[in-house]
Amino acid sequence: MDKQTDRGASTLELALLTPILLLVILLVIQFAMVFHARHVALAAAQSGARVAREQSAGNWKGTSEAKAREYVQQIGPELLSGAAASAGGDQDQRWVTVTGTAVRVVPFLSFHVSQRSGGPIECYRPDVGTGTTCGDQPQP
Repeated sequence: MDKQTDRGASTLELALLTPILLLVILLVIQFAMVFHARHVALAAAQSGARVAREQSAGNWKGTSEAKAREYVQQIGPELLSGAAASAGGDQDQRWVTVTGTAVRVVPFLSFHVSQRSGGPIECYRPDVGTGTTCGDQPQP
């Protein structure tokens, strides 16, 4: 080929590939932010679940939800917007779910994040005799 026909080819290639390269970089950053927001939500859910599992009576749901929301505010309020916590449980298990939206880097992508943590209730169960179960109901 002649040098005259190749003139400006590299400039044109760069002009065509730059937007694609920038989009790929933004997508990598977006998925890193989603991954980090999931970690924030999981840490908050674990913090709330610890409170829920340790409290045997009283308003354990409100206290554990408040602890989870407080934890999100401490470590990443910008990473997880619209964070909400909900607690639940049964006679032997308690859990906390934290939901929110990850920070948006790419304008047209929005990612919902939801993480749940829980476990058995921490309570005293005597080997023999009368006592209480974890649900504060007398044993038979």
